[in-house]
Amino acid sequence: MERVGRQTPTFTNVEYNETLGQEAIDLYATTNQVLMEWQQIQIKAIMATADGLWQFMKYGISLSRRNGKGEVLAAREFWGIIEKGEKICHTAHRTTTSHDAFLRLYALLKKAGYEEHSRKKKEMPENSFFASKQYGLEHIEISGGGIIDFRTRTDNGGLGEGFDLLIIDEAQEYTSKQESALSYTVSASLNPQIIMVGTPPTASSGGDVFGRLRGKVIEGSAPEEVGWAEWAIDKRTEEIDNPDIWYEFNPSLGQILKERNIRAELSNGIDDFNIQRLGLWLEYSQQSII
Repeated sequence: MERVGRQTPTFTNVEYNETLGQEAIDLYATTNQVLMEWQQIQIKAIMATADGLWQFMKYGISLSRRNGKGEVLAAREFWGIIEKGEKICHTAHRTTTSHDAFLRLYALLKKAGYEEHSRKKKEMPENSFFASKQYGLEHIEISGGGIIDFRTRTDNGGLGEGFDLLIIDEAQEYTSKQESALSYTVSASLNPQIIMVGTPPTASSGGDVFGRLRGKVIEGSAPEEVGWAEWAIDKRTEEIDNPDIWYEFNPSLGQILKERNIRAELSNGIDDFNIQRLGLWLEYSQQSII
C-alpha cells in the first residue's frame, strides 16, 4: 500500500456528536470525485451540529500549501448552495485565488449534471445554474437553491451585504480592518458560519486575525463555538530533508502531493520550509506581534 500523509490533525479542539458532513461528502461524490480521508474528517467537523444549528460558528484550518484545502471549502459550498439554499461569500486575499475557487465550484456543478443557464434563477429550469464569470466579480446562482459570490477582500468590502456562510481563504492575510468590514455580514443569518483556511503566516504576511484566533484556541480561551484543526510542527527543525517529517504534516502527501515536489522546495531554506511545508507558527512572523 502506498504511503500517505497523516490524515488527522496534529492538534484540534474539535469534539462533536452530530454532523451533516456525510451529506456533503455524498453530494460531492455525485461529481465522480472522492474526498480524501482527511478532507472528509474536516467536512464532518465543520458541519457538526448542536440543537439544529452549526456547533462551530467559526472554524479554522491551518495547513501547508498544495494539500487540497480548497476542495474542503468547495464541498461545503457545494452542499450549502444546493441542499440548504445558503447565501455564501467566498473571499480571498488575491483575485486569482477567488477566481480559482469559482472555477472549482463551477466544475463541480458541471460534473454533477447541472446545466448552465443564461438567466438568473427565477427563470431557470430545475437542476441548472447561472454563472457570472466577470473576473473579480464571479457569481453563481442555483435553480431553487443558493447563491455564492467570489470576492477579493478589501478594508470595507462586504458592508451592507448579508450572508449565511463567509469563507476566509488565504486567512494568513486576513486583517482586523477586513474582519470589521466582513464579520457582521453574517449577523442576520439564522444559522451563520465563518470558515477560515490558510497557512501559517510568514514575516511578510499582513494578517493578524488568523494567528490571534489560533492563540486563543491553543491557550484555551476561545469560545466553545470556535473549532480549529492544524497540521503543524511544534518547533523549528533543521532535518528538513527527512520524508518521515513531511508525511506527518502533509495529509495529501502520497496522494495529490508527491515527494519529488517537496524535495524541490528544500532549496527555499530551512525557515521557509518549516513554515510553508511543515506548518510551523513563529511569533516573529505574526504581524500582530511585529
